[in-house]
Amino acid sequence: GLASKDPAVVGQAIRALGRFERAALVGKVAPFLRDHRVPVRVEAAVALGQLGQDSTATEIAAAELLGAFEHESEPLVLGALARSLGRLPGPAAEPIRTALVNAALTHVAGPPTLQLDLARALESMVRLGGPGSDGAALIERLRVLASVQGTASTTDLAAKIRRAAVAGLVRADRGDGGGITKALADRDPEVRRLAVLWASDTIRLDVRKSVLTTALLDADPMVRVEALRGWGRHFQAADCGPIIKATNDHAHHVALTAIDLLGGPCPAAANAGDVLWPMVDSLAGSQRGNVGTIASWHRGAHAMVSLAKIAPNRVRGVLSRAGVDQTWQVRMYGAVAAGIVGDPDRLRERLGDANDNVREAAIAGLKRVRGHGADSAFLAQLSRPDYQLIKTAAEALAGTPDKPAAVPPLLASLARLTAERRENSRDPRLAILVRLREVGAAGDAARLEPYLTDFDPEVAAAAAGLMTQWTGQPHRAKPIRLRPPALVWAEIQRWQGSRLRVTMARAAGGGSFEIALYPETAPATVARVIAKVRAKYYDGLTFHRVVPNFVIQGGSPAANEYRGDGPFMRDEVDSRSHERGTLGISTRGRDTGDAQIFVNVVDNLRLDFEYTVWGRIVRGMDVVDSVLEGDQIERVDLIPK
Repeated sequence: GLASKDPAVVGQAIRALGRFERAALVGKVAPFLRDHRVPVRVEAAVALGQLGQDSTATEIAAAELLGAFEHESEPLVLGALARSLGRLPGPAAEPIRTALVNAALTHVAGPPTLQLDLARALESMVRLGGPGSDGAALIERLRVLASVQGTASTTDLAAKIRRAAVAGLVRADRGDGGGITKALADRDPEVRRLAVLWASDTIRLDVRKSVLTTALLDADPMVRVEALRGWGRHFQAADCGPIIKATNDHAHHVALTAIDLLGGPCPAAANAGDVLWPMVDSLAGSQRGNVGTIASWHRGAHAMVSLAKIAPNRVRGVLSRAGVDQTWQVRMYGAVAAGIVGDPDRLRERLGDANDNVREAAIAGLKRVRGHGADSAFLAQLSRPDYQLIKTAAEALAGTPDKPAAVPPLLASLARLTAERRENSRDPRLAILVRLREVGAAGDAARLEPYLTDFDPEVAAAAAGLMTQWTGQPHRAKPIRLRPPALVWAEIQRWQGSRLRVTMARAAGGGSFEIALYPETAPATVARVIAKVRAKYYDGLTFHRVVPNFVIQGGSPAANEYRGDGPFMRDEVDSRSHERGTLGISTRGRDTGDAQIFVNVVDNLRLDFEYTVWGRIVRGMDVVDSVLEGDQIERVDLIPK
């Protein structure tokens, strides 16, 4: 590919080399920084930033990037070089810091796209290495970028510049709060949200309180959520009034944030328990068929956990009712509450629940209440199908006094999971091997022999290490990888310009949103997602993880982090940023995606170059913003170009 005369092919080859993150490949990519074709130089700059993530390559990658940065004049290439320099691991070296700050000064009136790249480069540099011993110049540059307004045609781009700059100031500017007032009045809600975060931990307490009071009245829910979090950190112990008021906010994420905060300290006169109790008592409504609305279980379930923290005796009587609720999420929150109040009977009941997420939630509480007296119950969970539950049960057995009793169930669970031949069983299988290291002995070594040739290199390596430890004889892993799914380029090109339409179930509020795809930069990911859509994989699944001002995540048949589609997906990171409305693939380490998807509901710059960006919401972002935990996807349709 590198020898091709087609710049698109050369660019794809360079991008692919960068994704290996191996120091040995720097020498193959670096010469393309001097290529006469702009797109090729851009890809080389991005790839060197990725190769520099290998600590043994950081220094040489930095030298190559800095050398090119000093002589480059093309804005697109300069931006790519800046972003790669800004994200090299470890504290930023002084030459890099100086180069980026000077570039931000030199190009203060440059193209908006370059200003955006420079703002994001400075933000990542501050996030990864701090402002430096003398951060005054950097802070001044960020403040200038935080004031960029743009023209009518660049309004959105200017807002992104201000977001990145203010995100950097949140971490760098701990001074007198200069610039915060202007950011708080910004017309872009994400800038105002970041300004609230900036103000919450920097300016004087009296001014901070005034800022948060004003922000609690902001028109946008994301700003109110951030203001509530700031109030909870600094003023809740003395004044819970604003939090109590926010429990009635019309925006569900704001109300739920407030309810969660009431599980913290409040003045006795606030009577937080009396505020929470009617919501807890309303959980009976979920027995009357109102599942899917916030009135049915979300407020009540969150309130139950908060009430358990501040008034455990008041909530005890509700736990039995919650344990038989028809909505499994209510039973799960009930298990969490039972763990907080220390109710072993309710926790043991939940370990027999039909839903494994409920069982998993009960384990932590029972471990805390009964310790190793519950080990037999934890061992019983190893026969269940859910990966998250098995992982949690294996971890709960740490330090078990009856080691011989633990070995057979652990080995049986490991064999059963391995027989499924699913790459995303890695986490529970590794957790089992960690526990076997503690409870097993040399006599068990023969049982691990088959895992030396396991399809997962990490499992094979863990088995080899364990056998070596037990026997005193060296054992070497010889993994036999599964064949990856075929990637047909013609099929990918066929869907160029197509969209996906996600329709939410009526009980979840209905509505739909559309996704434009990025097959040119994430071809394997797009092909996999489309294949799953055509197979109706996502239909009927849920968004099981909803974190306000971060992401919503879904696409798990088990409605948890640890179960998706079996084969792993290779990450396809590139220079696309995780802006609000973009979609990524959830992973638990490099190249471990299993078709679970997430939507960024704010600009999440810390996810850049770590997670694949494979699409963007082009219609229906308001539907995404309204999604609540457990909301069901009715169907996903492929809309051809």
